[in-house]
Amino acid sequence: MSFPMLEGPPVAMEALDLILPDWAEMDTVRRSPLPFALWTIGDQCLLQHWLDHAVNMGVSLVRIHTADRPAEVRQLLEQSTLWPIQTETFSLSHQADIPSGALLADHLPGHPSPPPPQDGWDLLDRAMQLENQWLDQLHADPVGDLLHTGSNCRIHPTARLTPPYFIGDDVLIGPDCEIGPYAVLGKGSLIAGANHIVRSHVGPNSYLGPVTALEDCLLASGILFNLRNKARLDRMELHLISDLSAAPPSTPLKDRLIALNLYLRSSGKTNQEFIHFDGQRLPSNGSAGLAGRRALLPLVWKGKLPLFGLLPRTQEQFGRLPSDWQNIIRHTPIGAFSYADCVGCHSPDNPEEPLHAVYQAALPPEALREAMTSFIKTLNPADLSPSPTKC
Repeated sequence: MSFPMLEGPPVAMEALDLILPDWAEMDTVRRSPLPFALWTIGDQCLLQHWLDHAVNMGVSLVRIHTADRPAEVRQLLEQSTLWPIQTETFSLSHQADIPSGALLADHLPGHPSPPPPQDGWDLLDRAMQLENQWLDQLHADPVGDLLHTGSNCRIHPTARLTPPYFIGDDVLIGPDCEIGPYAVLGKGSLIAGANHIVRSHVGPNSYLGPVTALEDCLLASGILFNLRNKARLDRMELHLISDLSAAPPSTPLKDRLIALNLYLRSSGKTNQEFIHFDGQRLPSNGSAGLAGRRALLPLVWKGKLPLFGLLPRTQEQFGRLPSDWQNIIRHTPIGAFSYADCVGCHSPDNPEEPLHAVYQAALPPEALREAMTSFIKTLNPADLSPSPTKC
């Protein structure tokens, strides 16, 4: 969805309307699970910079309008308790829904908006450009020297720090490192020693091995993006680059036991393979309704698939959806059962199923869990048995 460029609001407004950019289809390089407005720019995400701006303006209410993953936006705002303002989030589906006087939050407050990005590498370049603007602003602040290094950091005496830079909390920097200019080290990062980091962003909980240089790079979740050469490196030697983050939580034990119970109480086999639109291969027939779910249950009890999520769909089924709906469900996890099952829609081929999928994707993950759990309790295991007559 494209949005008009609008001038900034006047000072001392009671309410501020923000439109978040919808660039999900363009994010073909980083393939982030978060919309661009939630990408980290310096010490916090872009949207939170706008919340700071709203507080400085004396705004008491911020209305946020987004077409790109509104559930993730709502979740962030629920966790953003430091801002003494009220926020409301609205899902956009048509450009006609854009309120008059809204501001497109695709840049840092107080700075002009750069030209629209054209592809995935442009998105990364734009984020880096915004971060450099933020670093300049940080070091121009009279108290910037007190803000550019977080708490509980250990920096070797031989390390050389060249502003502008920002170092998050709990960062360890080894001997003979050269950090900056225009370097950001995320919380919990470990920079081993003799590293050279310039015009680069190192994401939180990243490990950078000794004698390694980053110039015009993004390091996030163990993946290295070289913006100068337009190269993405997914697999690196662990002694050079790795992700120190804790492993994501697996499928809850209770859900795994439910899946095992359903599998043992049903019967039948399927030799079909199903390819989800993101390339994930599943041992099931995606159009077989409930009869195709038994084959998914072993993935659940092994912790490889959630019990509850959106129904898997082929690239063809995904391509039939409106682009706005595609953006909403694109990054929502799939599961063995979905909210659509609760209302009798057991296949993406059902014309009503996409509506329920979009509804589920727009809500926090736990919002519909009670309804889906109730459906499981009333489910007849025989309905899961593969049969050519079930759909």
